Amino acid sequence: MFSYTAIDFETADKYFPCSLGLCKVEDNRVVDVRYWLIKPICFPYFHYYAQRIHGIHKEDVADKPTFAPLWKEIKPYLDNTMVIAHNASFDINVLRKTLRYYNLSKPQSRYLCTYVLSRDVWKESKKFSLDYLCNLENISLNHHHAQSDAYACAELFLREAEHLGVSDFEELKKVTHRRYNRI
Repeated sequence: MFSYTAIDFETADKYFPCSLGLCKVEDNRVVDVRYWLIKPICFPYFHYYAQRIHGIHKEDVADKPTFAPLWKEIKPYLDNTMVIAHNASFDINVLRKTLRYYNLSKPQSRYLCTYVLSRDVWKESKKFSLDYLCNLENISLNHHHAQSDAYACAELFLREAEHLGVSDFEELKKVTHRRYNRI
């Protein structure tokens, strides 16, 4: 059985988060889904393209907390568990840069990427984007809303594991020959 936390960040620019969604899974069941709007480090700056993608504007986060005070609430979801993201290199990089900026401790966790894993599952596919795979697997998605993306990523991982015929992270590692990197 799988237990993990799927995450998704939306950013105000290239690296600074303005929202975070997470989905906690225990024994293959979603047990909690969370969402935070975050006043980004670069506030009030928001890159035009980022706003077009996720629809979050500076007015939406003007009275929201920065990441630092939220970390006490967020960290327990990420500590001592597998963290999963679609295009994890992006989300983990956002997390690392934000933690470094605020001088906050990293969670003691490993992570894996559903985007990378999807290439092992749907080898014949030419597309591996979250929206494409969710459509393929009939997973509900409001794309680029961090909470919805995190939930969809959590569900997608379970489908990937099912397609690969694995029931825990050790089996997954043996089948895919992939390492689980530390955050």
